[in-house]
Parts: sequence; C-alpha cells; structure tokens
Amino acid sequence: MKEKKNAPYHHGNLKEALLQTALEIIDTEGLDTITLRDLTQRLGTSRSAVYRHFVSKEALILGVIEKGYGELDLLITPIFQDRSRSVAERFEVMGKTYLNFAIEHPNLYRLLFGENFRHEREEMCDYKDESQATGLYALIGLLLEAQEEGIIAQENPIIQAATIWASIHGLASLLIDGHLMMRDNLEAIYEYSIGVLLKGLR
Repeated sequence: MKEKKNAPYHHGNLKEALLQTALEIIDTEGLDTITLRDLTQRLGTSRSAVYRHFVSKEALILGVIEKGYGELDLLITPIFQDRSRSVAERFEVMGKTYLNFAIEHPNLYRLLFGENFRHEREEMCDYKDESQATGLYALIGLLLEAQEEGIIAQENPIIQAATIWASIHGLASLLIDGHLMMRDNLEAIYEYSIGVLLKGLR
C-alpha cells in the first residue's frame, strides 16, 4: 500500500506551504527533527525551489518563529480589544488562552521564547514596533483602560505589562517542562495567580 502524500500546495504559494509544514513538524515532532530534505519530500518539490525562498534551515526556522508569533498574536490581541467584556474578564481569558497555547504547543512555545535563536529573535522582532508586537501593545492598551477605570494604579504600563507577562510565562514554562505537577488544579492556580497580579497592580 502506497503512503498517502500530503496535499499539494497551490502554485506560487510554496513559501507559505514550507512555513506551515515546518511549523507543524516542529510542533508535533520537535525542532531537531526538521530538515529541508524532509520538507521537499513532504511537499513534492525540489531543493532548488526551497532555496529560492530560504537560503538555509536557520532562515526557515526564523520564518517559523515570525509565523508563530503572528498566530499567538491572533489569539491574544482580539481578547484585549473585546470591549463587550470587562477588563478583569479580558485579563482572565487572555491568561487562560496563553497558557492553553503553551500546553497544546510546547515545542513551538519553546522555540518562540526559549534560549535557542534568542539573539536572532531580538534582531528580527522589534518590540518597539506596534505592527510587529500587536499582542504587547494590545495589553498595554488594556492596562491604560484599567488605569482610567481606577482598577489598577496609574503607573508605567510597559512595566506593568512586563510583570504580567513574566508571571504568566513563568507558569506556562513550569507546566510544559514538568516542574509543576498540578495540572488537575490548573484552573484554581490560574485564578489565584491573576487575582494576586491584579491586587498587586492596584
């Protein structure tokens, strides 16, 4: 029985197909398993066609990192901007969504925020550019909204945002790396953590 091939990519969309396939491989099998040769076989294309878009495996991985950040921002940013929910509700939903992303995609999460490619990420992603860091600036916007409503102290929102992210990121990292064996109590841990954060920001 012949092995079923992946669905062919649409002509002219090889770059996106390479990025999406590479992201899926990293997500399910890990960063070390990905090779350009494997990608060419999965997509039924040639090495020369791949090299027209990515000169090296590292260049491809940097493209995956950029795509991964974009997918995370697409999950997070609308939550911050949803004014049909209260500020506190948006904080809660944001945190749960972020944690679920890390738990469901641990390999991708480590690639986005781990030590590997740290310097390359810093050069590629400008956090001072609102168009590149939509999630961060949406969080800052929510914090300014919370300040106006008197929910939190009127202090530097960038420092407040960094504090919130550090707390949730730390919890996510402990969970996916097996240092916090309390997934059965995750809901209670998260609710307590966000309550402590908001109390501290007041």
